[in-house]
Amino acid sequence: MRFLIFALSILAITSTFAKEEELDDLITYHPYYVPQKKKYSQGHLIENSQVMPGYNAPAKIDIGKELDVFATATYLFYQPIEKGLVYAQSSDNPTVTIGKFFEMHSSYKSAFKVALGFSTSSDSWAYTAEYTRVHFSKVKRIEQIAINTWIHFATAREEMTDIRAKWGLKLDTLDLTFERSFYGGTYLLLTPLFGVKGGYLDQSFNTDSTRRSDAELLYSRSKTDSHFIGLIGGAKTKLLFFWGFNLFADVKASLLYQKFKVKNRQNSATTPSALFDNSTNTIRYINPNLLISTGLEWGAYFSNNTRHISFLIGYDANVFFNQNLMAELKDLRINGRKIGRASCRERV
Repeated sequence: MRFLIFALSILAITSTFAKEEELDDLITYHPYYVPQKKKYSQGHLIENSQVMPGYNAPAKIDIGKELDVFATATYLFYQPIEKGLVYAQSSDNPTVTIGKFFEMHSSYKSAFKVALGFSTSSDSWAYTAEYTRVHFSKVKRIEQIAINTWIHFATAREEMTDIRAKWGLKLDTLDLTFERSFYGGTYLLLTPLFGVKGGYLDQSFNTDSTRRSDAELLYSRSKTDSHFIGLIGGAKTKLLFFWGFNLFADVKASLLYQKFKVKNRQNSATTPSALFDNSTNTIRYINPNLLISTGLEWGAYFSNNTRHISFLIGYDANVFFNQNLMAELKDLRINGRKIGRASCRERV
């Protein structure tokens, strides 16, 4: 009660002695004003008196409407990389020495990202829905004497004359975020963001090989279907230059609840017509995700400051942790170990 009376007293004293002219200066902004020599891409002129404690000046792209609608489209050129995708190894004597490893490496693949959102003029908060799609497949083949590392052998590891491997990946994500841009300085814009992230990440890895001793076909089929959901947080920064150019750097981090359904199937090395493994496992993990973006952007107003357009070019690194359960569960199965935190169904 004493604290409440004290707070009300401070508020009354402040209101009594504050000058009306000073208050007007604090809340007066200059939307659309662009200096002749320093054309800020966001179109605001910020004075020292306008940066109020606890509520910095908004820095969103403002086209003067109560509800500003915006849309973005991004072409991505991604190179998918994953550990644990060694599909063969060369060896003159497979029981003694190990030679070169053959690992699945992918070239750059096309992908895209689209976003739709709106911002309000009252509080300058922006709300965005962003969809990202990355689908690709890669085939590698070696026609030489080698060993298929995805096949289980009851005795010594046997040599193959031809090995073919195929890796497929499908990533679909949806980010629902809300954010507010503000000036952290005359040339620096800061944008904290929060929201929810969800989607699917499915993979497959198949191998086919011809045994050197009897020309029998040995194969393995591994597949992972997973979906995830979790919280996302991050920050965007822009360093303003001149003529509408700026440098941007964005960081987003997520903590995702992810459910995996992993299938492993391969025929027997001793009896190729029969199956050695035909299992399905369900596993749940809490996995992090990290997205880092940086690059150069140019933007400008047009049509009497009622429209805005911008173009950017940059570099992205999107990392999903702990995803290759195909290899992990396959290795546990081959070594005869029980799979923890999994429900296993055997089928013959």
